[in-house]
Order: sequence, then structure tokens, then C-alpha cells
Amino acid sequence: MNVFRIGIGAALLGVTCAQAAAQSYGYQNGDAYDNRPVHWHVDAGYAATTGRTADYLVNGWTFGGGLTFTPQPGSPVSLRADLGFSQFNATNHLITLGEIQNQTYIDDGTGRVVNLDVDAVFHVPLGPRVRAYILGGIGAAYRRIELTQTVGFAGYYCDPWYGYCGIGFEPGDLLIHSEETTRFAWNAGVGVEFPWYNGQGWFIEARYNRVETPVPTEFVPIRVGIRF
Repeated sequence: MNVFRIGIGAALLGVTCAQAAAQSYGYQNGDAYDNRPVHWHVDAGYAATTGRTADYLVNGWTFGGGLTFTPQPGSPVSLRADLGFSQFNATNHLITLGEIQNQTYIDDGTGRVVNLDVDAVFHVPLGPRVRAYILGGIGAAYRRIELTQTVGFAGYYCDPWYGYCGIGFEPGDLLIHSEETTRFAWNAGVGVEFPWYNGQGWFIEARYNRVETPVPTEFVPIRVGIRF
């Protein structure tokens, strides 16, 4: 879980920067967080594959959004819902995998995961302008994998520059294999949050996601987001 450690390190770096900013702007002590029961958020970042998933998908990117519900003002416990999208490219291992299993040369592909999670969040104040949180919960995830082969498509083409028309070949991707499934998923993570102004704030977090496919799909999104 080296990637998860990197995410924690990034969160700790954010804490240091926020504390420096708080001193620089001279914030006063007190509760700097908005006490509204519902906050929306959007986020985006880097998604690192781990476990067996890293054998066939490389690191990718992610974005999403959701809302956080706090039942009582000042309560350290919240309920959070997230809808996220992550995309990864296929690894070079699939070239060999395709040759052995399907006798087909596979040189490209993508993996996409759409996940809906509901998490319990526990906040831990670190100062008047910084608080950490841990979260964990369950949900469902839709995963689609497409494996392709780069081939040449024959056709009648015209080159307007040279004024030539004739039969030729144009490279393109041929879909070799695709599969999709929706499965139970769960996640756990840590983050830090910093208030901004007018009840808004920003956060950085690292989260371990696992989708219970026949071979578990595992990845660690490291996201930066805005809460409003």
C-alpha cells in the first residue's frame, strides 16, 4: 500500500501549508466551519491501481462529487455520499495475456469504474483552521473493461493536399473483448479539511476502494476537492 502512504503524506503536507496560511492571515480562534447540515462537494485527482488490478490496469485519473450531511451542528460525525468516475489504461501485460488465452494480439484498452459510496465520517480537530477525518463505508460500483487491437482499415481515401484518391489503409482500434459488471464495493480512507470563507472549504484525501469482482478491483484515489 505504498500509494496509500503517499496519499497520507500529501494530506499531512496540506496540514502544514494550511497552518502556515492560518498564521499568515491571522485567523482568530473559534469554530471556522459552517454549521449548515448539508454541504456539497466536487473533487478530482489521481487514481493508482493496486493489488491484482495493477497487473492489467495502470494508474489513471478520477473525478466526482457528492454531499455531506451533519445531523447536529458541531457534531464530529457526518454521513457522506459520493458518486465517482475513474478511468485507467491497460498495461503491457495484456499483450502476453491476449496471446496466450485468446491467440489475439492486444495492445491497448481501458478500464472504467463508476462507484456510488455512502460513508460514515469522523472529524478530528487539529486546530482552529484544520481538521482531519477518517471515513469508511459501502456502496456499489459499475466496472467496464475494453481490450482493443490497433489495425488498419481498408477503404477509399482522398488526400486533398496531393490531389490523390485511391484505396488505402487507415489505422484504428478494433474492439477485441469487453466486459461489464456491477458489484458490491467498500472503501476506507483519511483526509484533512481546511475552511475557506462563507462556509466553503477545501480538502485532500486518500481512499482505498475495493470492488468485489471475481478478481477484486482495487485502486486508491488521491483527490483534492472543494466543499461548499
